[in-house]
Amino acid sequence: MTGLIIILALALVAFYVNDTWRANERARRVGRQACERAGVQLLDATVVRTGQRLLWGERGLALQRHYRFEFSADGAGRHPGEISLEGRQLKRVTLNWPDGGREFQGPDRDDPNGGASR
Repeated sequence: MTGLIIILALALVAFYVNDTWRANERARRVGRQACERAGVQLLDATVVRTGQRLLWGERGLALQRHYRFEFSADGAGRHPGEISLEGRQLKRVTLNWPDGGREFQGPDRDDPNGGASR
């Protein structure tokens, strides 16, 4: 019985690590695409996970993860952006513009603007 519990625990850890790695890759790709659509540069070519929590979402139990990244509109300044994923599904991308405006991009869509509004 103890062996079964250990195997189950190892399988859960392996699943979590794999899911986290895939979600991080997804967030990096989403950040790069959001910056390309907005015509800005993604700085440091990466995103950083700032938090996660377990929640009951549209598809059942899922991990909601939040990421931050920085972008530059002019090559000189750094401005924050945020990504929110539920599982690996995009919920929101936010770009905080230097002039105080914000750009929101919603869930994955076929919309050429990606649901963006400024």
